[in-house]
Order: sequence, then structure tokens, then C-alpha cells
Amino acid sequence: MKKFKHGMVLGKFFPPHNGHLYLIEEAFKQCETVDVFVCSLKSEFPAGEIRTLWMHEIYKDNYDISIIPVNDELPQTPEEYGDFDGFYKIWTDVVNSRTKNLDVIFTSESYGDEFAEKLGIEHVLVDSERLTYPVSGTSVRNEPVENWEYIPQAVRGFFKKRVVVLGPESTGKTTLVSNLSKHFDGDVVHEFGRDYTDDIPGPQLVTSDFDEIAIAHDMFIYQVTNQTGTKPMVFIDTDAITTKLFGEMYLGDDFHSKIIDDIIDDQDFDLALVCNIDVPWVDDGTRDFPLEGDRQRHLDKIIKELESNGQPYKMIYGDYDKRLAMAIRYVEEVSKK
Repeated sequence: MKKFKHGMVLGKFFPPHNGHLYLIEEAFKQCETVDVFVCSLKSEFPAGEIRTLWMHEIYKDNYDISIIPVNDELPQTPEEYGDFDGFYKIWTDVVNSRTKNLDVIFTSESYGDEFAEKLGIEHVLVDSERLTYPVSGTSVRNEPVENWEYIPQAVRGFFKKRVVVLGPESTGKTTLVSNLSKHFDGDVVHEFGRDYTDDIPGPQLVTSDFDEIAIAHDMFIYQVTNQTGTKPMVFIDTDAITTKLFGEMYLGDDFHSKIIDDIIDDQDFDLALVCNIDVPWVDDGTRDFPLEGDRQRHLDKIIKELESNGQPYKMIYGDYDKRLAMAIRYVEEVSKK
């Protein structure tokens, strides 16, 4: 038999990390049921609604743990509010309005004793020195890659760094994606358009083919980012801009796609690496635009699309060794953001 009937854990979970889950698990070891209050302010990002969804996902199979969102704009400390007793009255009223018959609160914080006294319940202090999981929400927000091991699976997709590699034909995109994924031990989204067109020569493609390519590629990006979530980075070979520009190059004025434009508007990468055309064009049997003028126009359009969509990018140039070194440096910079 457990020591308590009904316990609670209160926090921002900003974002949830393994230290939070350890606290909740310790509470559940001693309580028949546990209420988890997810508190947030409108100014915070990721928003409280997202954090609440994460917590529901993490505990979806445990019906004895209830997730309770608290989105009220409440004072965060007695010092901020300026009235010690008034501060705790606000918070005790919030708790009592959302749950009943509490026996105990579990925290890792010094405020726990005072808050428990105001609620008229017991307090259990858990790992206040953070020895089991030496991590904080601030450290996860500021350096998610460095703290990847402490981020729950359900949360990782949000913090996963997404790096897309773009460029005209024969500029080393696929090789660069492969080498970056090996260097950083990242996930990969391969270029779907290449697989799709293996048996269909470019000149035979119609607008619906480009729509299908863009939709499928975008779906694979989503799946690898949000469903795999096992590694802190994903490297993506081309995007919907690439699909749009090839549609224009093959079909000219006959090409118009709202579907692809909408996908481009929704794209959001942490970094785009754009491969310059200062390497020779090589015919691998799938390429159709060898002329220097075609490659330059393609490159110019890529940059124009990125800039019009506010997408940060870095140019990659030089021989292939230099390109890889430059790319590694840029990815290291974005990994620390």
C-alpha cells in the first residue's frame, strides 16, 4: 500500500526534462494518484499549451497521473508580488480550484515547505541538489544539443536542429548531407525527388508530379524530425524550394503550384547551407542543366526564395574538403543556439 492517496507536483516544465520526470515518478511511487500542474505565462516559448501536450503524451498510458494546465498570468515569486501572504493565497486558491483532497506536494525546491503549510498538506523534498539529473529547463532551452540525453523522447522533436542543404545540380549536396550526418551522428532525409524521377525523365514530368514530390519530401522531414527524434540533428537533402525551381525549369510558364508555395511558406529550418557553383558539373545520368548560365540562374533563384521567406542561410564554396569544413563550422554554431 502506498503512503499517500493523492499527491501533486507543480512546475513550469519549461521544457519537460528527465529531472522533472524523476520528480513525478518519485511522487507516484508514494501516491495512488498524482496531479501534475503545468504552469505557464503567455510570454514563454514554447507555450504552455505545447508543454501540456508533451506531458499528456509522456503520461498517456498512466491514468493515475493527471495533467492540469495553469495558464493564468500569476505572480512567480513573493518578491515579485510584494505581499508574501497574498502571493501564497493566490496560488493556494489556484490549486484548490483545480483539485481536491490533496495529501502531499512533491518538489525539489526550497519553497515546498511553505507552500505545503499554506495548503495544509505534507511536503516531500526530492533531490534538491539535482544530483540524479544535473539539468534545468534553462540549460535545455539554451543548449538542447548539449543536454540531449536529458530531453524526453516526446519533446525532442521540438528541439531537434534541422539543417537543409540546397544548391543547383552537381554541387555536392547529397555528399555533404552524408558527411555531415556522419560527423554529427545525425539523422538524414534523402532527396525524394531523385528517387521519384529515376524512371521518369525530367521533360516528361507535369505539375502534379512536382506536387507529389514536395508533399512526400515534406512528410519525410516531419516524420524524421518529430517521430524519430532520437538524434539532436537532422540533415535534409533539398526542400520544396528545390522542387519549385525544377518545376519552373522544366515546365516554364506552365508551372504554377499553390501546394508547393504553401509548403515553402511553412518551412522552418535552423540553417540552410547553399552550395555554390564553383565546382564542375558532372553528368550522372539524371542531370539536365549543364550550362553555366542555367546553374547561376538556379543559384540566384534559390537565394531569392530563401531571403523572401526569411530563412537564414550560409553559402558553401571551394573544393569539397573546404565545403565540408565550412559546413561543419556553421552547423556547430547553430547547434549552440
